[in-house]
Amino acid sequence: MNKFFFFLFFTLSLSIFAQTNVKKDLKDIETLEQAEDYIGEKKSRKKKLMVFNTEKHHSKLAKELLEMPAGFTKTERTQFNKTHYKVVKKENEPHYRISYIYFDGNKMPVDEIYNLRKTIMTKYAKGVDFGDLAKKYSMADNARKGGDSGWVKDGQLPIEIEEEANNLAHQVDDIFDVGITDDNGFYIIKKTHRLQLIKEVYVLKVQEEID
Repeated sequence: MNKFFFFLFFTLSLSIFAQTNVKKDLKDIETLEQAEDYIGEKKSRKKKLMVFNTEKHHSKLAKELLEMPAGFTKTERTQFNKTHYKVVKKENEPHYRISYIYFDGNKMPVDEIYNLRKTIMTKYAKGVDFGDLAKKYSMADNARKGGDSGWVKDGQLPIEIEEEANNLAHQVDDIFDVGITDDNGFYIIKKTHRLQLIKEVYVLKVQEEID
């Protein structure tokens, strides 16, 4: 019987110690670099870095995290585990949004691409919807969405596209073509929105089991 109570006490002590360690670790983490080091190279469901912004994420949790100041932690508890969300970084990031039609120069002859680009631009000038043209011609994964990129920020698309998308000389609804030499890609791009500042939060999610 004494051994049983000793084992129970030892198990409870380990559980409390582990929970205390998680809270201490989260308290000490103040930067993205520290959060990434804490997660380590091995990906895990129990530790990960998440990004929420006001345009893409509308769940109750996302809204709460977007309103929390940097450095604050929110904890949710279920029967079997605790999940901690620490807001590590919060900022307003410039985002742009475009629609595009993509041709893969490795799968289609260049002269055929040039002819299609000319056809598409002529049809657009005559009033054909760009989204319909993207659905018909684009080789990109987002063709079904009419070529919509969603809100993106610098670094998410090739630099040649970003430079044109952020070019103030282009007005909303203008279309222009871009070639990417690195992967032999050809694009027809439509500027659909002006540059916009969007609130983002970087959140460290840590899950621990409850014994």
